[in-house]
Amino acid sequence: MGLQSATLLAFPNRAKAAHPRLTPALKYHRLPDNLADTLARETADRPERDLEEALACVLAARLSLAPLDLEMARGILLIGPCGAGKSAVAAKLAHAAALAGREVECSNANDGLALLRTGTQSPTKLAIMEADGFNPVNARARSAFACLSAIEGVESIGVVSALGDAEDTAETVVALRFRRVIVTGLDRTRRLGATLAAITGPARLAHITAGPRPDDPLESLTAPALAKMLLDGPN
Repeated sequence: MGLQSATLLAFPNRAKAAHPRLTPALKYHRLPDNLADTLARETADRPERDLEEALACVLAARLSLAPLDLEMARGILLIGPCGAGKSAVAAKLAHAAALAGREVECSNANDGLALLRTGTQSPTKLAIMEADGFNPVNARARSAFACLSAIEGVESIGVVSALGDAEDTAETVVALRFRRVIVTGLDRTRRLGATLAAITGPARLAHITAGPRPDDPLESLTAPALAKMLLDGPN
């Protein structure tokens, strides 16, 4: 492998020249190599800044926040691999929507989409639908579910787990053409590789979740907070 194709993480001396604290943090969180290389290189281009501030600026350029508007949404379709936490997210969304004064109906994707197509659902009711789970390494399954991301009038939201493999997560987000994602399981992992892979690519971040209960909040994640979490991880 030539120097031009190698990542900073593959050559610790080069990475440490960028910043000795950042390299072990990125390794600890097990980010995809290309993403770790980019973050290390671009953070090193800001030598006049404090490391945490510089990393936050680099992350801010990639992190796009787009919370769900539960007061206006008509239909939300949750799509994600088996075990990603779609049912828990559906319960949290239903709880939050009810607090906002919405009437909510939860269903599976087939029943919910069929009802929406009839045009008989009350415009004041929010339909929260859950697609079947799938094996994320099955290319045929990913292709089939990608079609659900383009249904008119329905917010298709990708649900990914913070416990997943970072490379697999990045591939799933791209393959299924997720426009927005909700990241689950932040309370069950100390490593942020899968989370970073999910939210620094083409998809915008709707929410993160921690905790299994319906009343556990749907939260957001700012670039400064994310930078602090990344750098505090190995300590």
